[in-house]
Amino acid sequence: MNDAFDPRFGEAWTAAQCLSTLVLPDCQLLLAKDVGEVCGFAMNRWVLDHQELLMIGVARRLQGQNIGKLLLSETIQRARQGGRTKIFLEVRDGNNAHGFYLKSGFTPIGRRKNYYKHADGISSDAITLLLEL
Repeated sequence: MNDAFDPRFGEAWTAAQCLSTLVLPDCQLLLAKDVGEVCGFAMNRWVLDHQELLMIGVARRLQGQNIGKLLLSETIQRARQGGRTKIFLEVRDGNNAHGFYLKSGFTPIGRRKNYYKHADGISSDAITLLLEL
């Protein structure tokens, strides 16, 4: 988690936040492994036919090697198999992942002003994206 996210933006979750989410019904954690070592993850939750992609993270040394793309593809495939009709997510304005999600078929549907608080005191908007399945 901490290796996947730049600490300047405060996007990494604590262990307590992850555990409190993962114990809920209808939550899922996908892991990507490289020679037995976890190198990426995707965390999702759903209600009825709507799914929320909470986060995708990839170890910095392996970013840009399609691990995130594979995790997203698996997330979408499992959502379809589970009868979901929509996947939602939020991404920080200015995050490189924003373009990745747009290329993957997500469309912007909303914005939360000053949602993310950075370590330097500056705030960024959260952009809400939707993928219709």
